[in-house]
Amino acid sequence: MINDPCGPTVPAPRAPRATVVLLLATVGLGLNLRAWILLGPQLHDRFGVPPGPTYALLMTLPLLVAALARLPVGVLTDRYGPRLTYPVVSLVAAGAAVGMGLAGRLPAVVAAGAVSGVAGTALVVGGSLVATTFRYGHRGRALGVFSCGTALAVLFSAVARAWDPEGRRAAVVLGAALVGFAGLAALTFRDHVVVHRAGSPVRRSLELIRLACTTSLSALYAVALGGLVAVSMYLPLYLFIRFRLSWYAALVITAAVVTLAAAARLVGGWLTDRRPAVRLLTTCYVVAASLCLVVAVAPRLWWLAVPVIAVIAVCDGLAGGVLLALIGKAARPDTVGALLGVTGSAAAFGALLPPLALIAVHRLSHSAATAWIISALTLLAVAHYVEAHGLRVGLGLAVRSDVESTETATSVVVVDEAALRADAPAVVARLAELATSDELVVVYGSDRPARPRRGAELLVAGLAERLPRHDIAVLRLTPRPGALTRVGTVVDELVEEGTVPIVVAPVPEAGGVAARLTDRIRADRVLVLAYTPADGAVLNTVWSRRVPVRNDH
Repeated sequence: MINDPCGPTVPAPRAPRATVVLLLATVGLGLNLRAWILLGPQLHDRFGVPPGPTYALLMTLPLLVAALARLPVGVLTDRYGPRLTYPVVSLVAAGAAVGMGLAGRLPAVVAAGAVSGVAGTALVVGGSLVATTFRYGHRGRALGVFSCGTALAVLFSAVARAWDPEGRRAAVVLGAALVGFAGLAALTFRDHVVVHRAGSPVRRSLELIRLACTTSLSALYAVALGGLVAVSMYLPLYLFIRFRLSWYAALVITAAVVTLAAAARLVGGWLTDRRPAVRLLTTCYVVAASLCLVVAVAPRLWWLAVPVIAVIAVCDGLAGGVLLALIGKAARPDTVGALLGVTGSAAAFGALLPPLALIAVHRLSHSAATAWIISALTLLAVAHYVEAHGLRVGLGLAVRSDVESTETATSVVVVDEAALRADAPAVVARLAELATSDELVVVYGSDRPARPRRGAELLVAGLAERLPRHDIAVLRLTPRPGALTRVGTVVDELVEEGTVPIVVAPVPEAGGVAARLTDRIRADRVLVLAYTPADGAVLNTVWSRRVPVRNDH
């Protein structure tokens, strides 16, 4: 309620339901993606550009613009909020669509088509909105539903082609629809995270570029998240050239394949909400690689090859849904735009480079089989990477928060082995986030403290990945007399050096060990990390020297 001293009490404005926000954001994504791929129909239907190398090169322009724009747009989304950036992106897309519809010459249409690449950033802005609107336990499914905007773009394309084969009127109508969406989004959406405008967006973007260039995760995102866009833009060209199908038949088949892949992304996000699904990624990539080899040796019969290609796209969609959900779950609310921006840029480059490379291989070898074999080898390499670096994949990129901590404390956190088994990336990410502002001591309760094996190894590996400037030390508490006193002395020295100590103790004794260590090092608070599928890893304050008891989400 809002109390006005000069008038009656009036109710505060209510935030829209999360479902309404999700549906509107998904429709907006579909409209923007339709504008993003609008150049293709304009080239072929209006100006008669034949499917071939020239067509493929012109179609790379919107992809290139999206690849360059997604990162700064993600940074600006964290800075100003999706309530502002989503309408702005949609208005730019509307201008590009109307420009393509009204332009009468090919160069002008190509220029407007290049500008339409900004519409490809809607995935970053809308994904940030969805990730900050939904709780941890529903975020994967919500992002999967949002990804179905790709299927809506296919539907809009089919309706537009049936109503206006030339595409000029449909382009203008699309622009009007995007303007209407922008207005509705500005009225409906709310920023669920307090935006911070300190620092330079340019400096932030350069920092993220350096981060992306120094981690192998960028290559994974390029392959895993760029596949669906590559299929939607280049599969018609492949079917037209390889199997001599009509251009219309190639478009219809591509629409069906993209719709199946988009539905698979929804399933992938739903599975990630139920339990960590990093292992599912390996299975998807191995199956897709095997099917690429099948296509390479299959006879030149489209009705045999197309179902196999459809299953490859479904595997790619399923893996993409899992990976997008993992990214959304791992990101801090105030950095989700930047994280989606840098991964989205990698995905756009991933959609841009492989098809061009495959076209070059095809021209040199005069065989599509070589291109499919290269694709199979690439997917097998990705599967091996995911199998070897599952925790790193679950943690995602360590994007630094722009929000400066106003208070530094020494925190002792009790972590149960069961929480780490349930979702190691979520637990590690929450501890690493706390370590960026506090001096951190972890008390790890293990059922087998003498030989904690994988649990302590996961903590050390995960914290070392997220905290490259910190040393991590593991101390095992033995049942000998005076052991806790000696461990407390070592912990005090390690904390003074900036090291994060992990003290391994039996589960029943973990709370008492935390209390004794708190007295020994004069820590400011004791927290217990609890994990639930609905809320993820949550830090509950059980004792504090200076502040009231509260929960840190």
